[in-house]
Amino acid sequence: MSQQQQVDVYVASWNEPDVDQRRVLIEAAWANGGTYHAPAVEALGFGAISDNISRIRNKYPNRVFCRTSEVFSHRQRARYTWAMLDPAGSATIAGVDYALFDTDGKLRRVHCVYQRKPRAGE
Repeated sequence: MSQQQQVDVYVASWNEPDVDQRRVLIEAAWANGGTYHAPAVEALGFGAISDNISRIRNKYPNRVFCRTSEVFSHRQRARYTWAMLDPAGSATIAGVDYALFDTDGKLRRVHCVYQRKPRAGE
């Protein structure tokens, strides 16, 4: 798979409500032992990455995660922007991911930088 295809499978994993199906997507996109880094979490491995997605899906229900830019690639590195949209199409969270790919083309590491829209009462 190309880097863009790997990223798109990863993005699809954020939208998959079924844990078993999400795990299939994560294993297709990520190298064994891959690590997701974000300001609030560091998730190592397939299970922790899936658990983090579940945590965010529960915290922000009825959201759709989408890639909002092309995947800009250089050798084994890439970056792209994304957003998590509410039912009205407004970004609840938006950011940029910096990805490092393993020699087999799967995601080895993703560093996530994001901005969250304040929730009511914040």
